[in-house]
Amino acid sequence: MLRSGPDRHGAIAVSIHWLSAVLIPAMLGSGFRAANAKDAATKAGLLRFHIPA
Repeated sequence: MLRSGPDRHGAIAVSIHWLSAVLIPAMLGSGFRAANAKDAATKAGLLRFHIPA
């Protein structure tokens, strides 16, 4: 069921929820790791993921 009903959330709402639940810790981790990275190439690689997410 794609649409939300009165007794259940739809697949789209559930997908957005779980995507957000996975991306928030990933963004926190990549942001802190990029801030503490000594190597410019490592920092750039982490920020390539962090910024669009």
